[in-house]
Amino acid sequence: MISDTPYTPYYYSINSASEIDFMIQKERNIVPIEVEAEENLRAKSLHNYCEKYHPKEAIRTSMSDYRKQEWMTNLPLYAIHTI
Repeated sequence: MISDTPYTPYYYSINSASEIDFMIQKERNIVPIEVEAEENLRAKSLHNYCEKYHPKEAIRTSMSDYRKQEWMTNLPLYAIHTI
């Protein structure tokens, strides 16, 4: 659970169609975190946020395996405490 990390999670929304599930401050960086309950890995809002703000780190957590991409890292749901 994200509550098992040392970070305070915040919610971010531009409108009802574009939201980021959690935002945390990690040192001097803001890290957007998108939570997907299944293997549907579109994360459109996260991708749009990353294109606009270029965060140093972006995380999607899902039922899928660990995967590092150029613009974000996918963490399996069970590994969210490793952020």
